[in-house]
Amino acid sequence: MKVIPRIDRFDATVTVPPSKSYSVRALLLAAMAEGTTTITNCLDSDDTRYAYEALRAIGFETGGSFAKGLTIGPRTHMSANDVTLFIGNAGTAMRFLTGWLAFTPGRFLIDGEERMRNRPIGDLVEALLQIGAEVEYAEREGYPPLRIRGKKMRGGFEVPISADTSSQFASALMMGGATLPGGITVVLEKLASAPYLDITADALISFGARVQRQGNRIHVSARALKCDEYRVEGDYSSASYWFAAAAATGGIARVRGLASPTAQGDAGFVDILSRMGCRVSVGNEEITLEGPERLAGGTFDCVDTPDIVPSLAAIAPLASSPVEIVNIANLRVKESDRIATVTSELRRLGAQVEERPDGMLIQPGWNHDAVVVETHNDHRIAMAFAIAGLARGNVTIGDERVVSKSYPRFWRTLDEAC
Repeated sequence: MKVIPRIDRFDATVTVPPSKSYSVRALLLAAMAEGTTTITNCLDSDDTRYAYEALRAIGFETGGSFAKGLTIGPRTHMSANDVTLFIGNAGTAMRFLTGWLAFTPGRFLIDGEERMRNRPIGDLVEALLQIGAEVEYAEREGYPPLRIRGKKMRGGFEVPISADTSSQFASALMMGGATLPGGITVVLEKLASAPYLDITADALISFGARVQRQGNRIHVSARALKCDEYRVEGDYSSASYWFAAAAATGGIARVRGLASPTAQGDAGFVDILSRMGCRVSVGNEEITLEGPERLAGGTFDCVDTPDIVPSLAAIAPLASSPVEIVNIANLRVKESDRIATVTSELRRLGAQVEERPDGMLIQPGWNHDAVVVETHNDHRIAMAFAIAGLARGNVTIGDERVVSKSYPRFWRTLDEAC
């Protein structure tokens, strides 16, 4: 358990960790690329380690370290038997690997923790089956674990995909299709979290791919993927906690390590906080956010910024009027059902919350009773409610270890900042 101290005013300079989204994409694209790629500033977390170990198990030459730079080289061996890949609760790795391994010679069984076995993947599998891939459900239809018999394919496919459950389904096809001689055209029927496709496109272009988008059609092709060295940029999702801390306490957060401009949709959290009364300045090396005396409420459409919803919701009771968060139905299939878990933990803090199928309405105010926040094995719940604890007081985080999924140094940084 982690006891969170109440503070009067947050005032700190923080350097954020590398982006998890970019890190996982870079690892897989390095394996798809010709030659050897060195990835610097790669996030060292549970999710990235699952992806890295999967590449090693598949037979790729790996070396270096997260601290000094990881190297991903050619595939040096291929097993005649099923290669079992365990990826914990790393949804990004599960979906990206599924899309790519369908086009990679070999036999694979990809599995994860119990929560991963309850996160749907049927839309991606259906799209792959339509173009001749050999993917089957090892147990329950529509969900992992999956058996994949990968094979070389020429490509040139036009693939419709419904990506309202997860944009990662479309990203998986974009990345896997880039390795095909004829490329791939992804036709988006539905979509949530659209900026993550921009991250995928940005990473693909860095590895030499050509990405063309017209409306709901994305065409990806590459003569060959290649990148000698790739540096991962800082993570706006992780920065959201420090911005929220300043917003919640009328304090100031100076956050370093972020790219501006960026393809990361979660950079939009700064704009949301600005609408709530915060003052923001963007410099060459840091973004500074200063909180107001009291936050303003409002309605916020977070369809493009789903990962910052716990941070926004956790400080919403401090606003002078209700905070309505809309268009977030896909949060129900994250590491936890984040609409339900955020609602339950806010109520534990004494807040009044109306849970909706695709959003929530949070009223001003909470009580100050001592509470233990349940994390539901979800890293973002732990970190967001730690920030609520800074402003409210009497908050203990039940299982602080879950932050290792994306931000292993979070507690050390929090202690240093406070």
